[in-house]
Amino acid sequence: MPGERITVRERLAPEITASLFANYRSAADALLELVDNSVDSRLPGRQLRVDLLIRPAFVQITTVGGQGMGPREVESHYLRWGASPKRGRNLLGRYGQGGKAAIGHLGDGFTIDASRPGDTSSWQFSDTHYRDRSRLKVYELHPIPKRVDAALGYVRIRVEAVDKKVDVRRVSGRLADTYRPLLEEGSLELSVNGAPLRPPPIPVADRHEFRVNAGGARLAGWYGLLAEEAGAAGVEPGLRCYRLGRLVAAGEYFGHPGPVQAPGLARLVGEVEVPNAPLTMNKSDFDRDSEPWIQVEDRMARLLAPVIRRLSREDQAPPPAAALRVAEQVRRLLSQALRLAESETLFAGFEAAPPSGAEDSPQQELAIAPPEESPVTPGAATPAPPPARRPPAAGERRRKGFGRIVLRPLDRTTRSRTVEEDGTRVIVINTRHPLFVERRGDTWYQLETAAREVFAAAEGTSVAEYERRVNEVLVLALDLRQRRRARRRRPPQLELLGR
Repeated sequence: MPGERITVRERLAPEITASLFANYRSAADALLELVDNSVDSRLPGRQLRVDLLIRPAFVQITTVGGQGMGPREVESHYLRWGASPKRGRNLLGRYGQGGKAAIGHLGDGFTIDASRPGDTSSWQFSDTHYRDRSRLKVYELHPIPKRVDAALGYVRIRVEAVDKKVDVRRVSGRLADTYRPLLEEGSLELSVNGAPLRPPPIPVADRHEFRVNAGGARLAGWYGLLAEEAGAAGVEPGLRCYRLGRLVAAGEYFGHPGPVQAPGLARLVGEVEVPNAPLTMNKSDFDRDSEPWIQVEDRMARLLAPVIRRLSREDQAPPPAAALRVAEQVRRLLSQALRLAESETLFAGFEAAPPSGAEDSPQQELAIAPPEESPVTPGAATPAPPPARRPPAAGERRRKGFGRIVLRPLDRTTRSRTVEEDGTRVIVINTRHPLFVERRGDTWYQLETAAREVFAAAEGTSVAEYERRVNEVLVLALDLRQRRRARRRRPPQLELLGR
């Protein structure tokens, strides 16, 4: 009837919680969520230890030195979907669902042991059919002996009946990369299957620290240029954005064009802690429509504008990592071919003999020099050149050394160049030449370029003789490569016992 009021209420079916189990793209993402919960439990001034044990049928994460949990925290915090005590606090968690959903993503059962600092025993509860979400769960907590010192907070989560593929190497790499600042400063100790994780360093030649205000908070970090000799380091270009030492977004240029539009920007790297911009539910990104993030993006864009303008004028990104490895292979192949052609004296020099049993460092031989004509911003630090091979000291044993092949950016119209460094002939292959870029510096391009450069230095050679000698070395090198491959494919022969 007109004027009659009807009251309706929201209802929540427990099955909705099962949909959150699918909120993760991979098992590695789910494990990161569990580690995030551990990181959120840190206590001021105390190192947190997190150990992951990964097996085909189960995964286990043990957190020692954090806040831990007692019966009250288990019921009012952990088992409440959508209600998190972290909301409004400066922590990674916000929505009260991540850790519970991560367990359901990984497997069908779990056992949790938990205790607070100062508790003499732990509390344990378990569920063998956790993915059955037809009703909300009720658990009984049982006291058990505490596995660590009573003064330490302790949580152990063991996920059983795991039906997801958990790649140990991938998980280890993701964890070391995601929590890099915490691992470097030592506030977090993280291990996988007993192996401590150590993030590889980011090699930079020109580093600048900064602290600026934006988005209602202080942004702190650094930016710099990826060292030229680090072309094979596998570092993603752009700035890495963290919240509380946890990686949220990488490859960030804050509105500026990236390496696709300006290849020189592939050298820009850095890290910045972004404390105030809100995160997405699974912490895969910042809320880019939020006012704090818009302010952060604007401030960082202005901060980076000078270095980005300079790098944008560089028309060549660092050479592919594969090309750096190829340069050493080509040097060895060319040396063998020249010896067979009795032309090795055209590409030789003298150098200090290494200690007995030592080998030349491939990092030295494959070092990339700074561009010859790179513009430099006034006041900016100049990248240090790669270490040169030192000449023999007076009275030091000398050996006849074969020349080196290095990759360096030159003028794009120059294919290669020969220089002498410390008594050794060095062939410089130009990484900016269009053919190098097109061929990505593959073996046969580098070999032909180096062979052309060797014989171009020979005096009194006609064009026909030059072409003949280059072709001879290339054919010899090709034959050597094919014989080597044939030996690898040849099955081992068994000796005949007795006659």
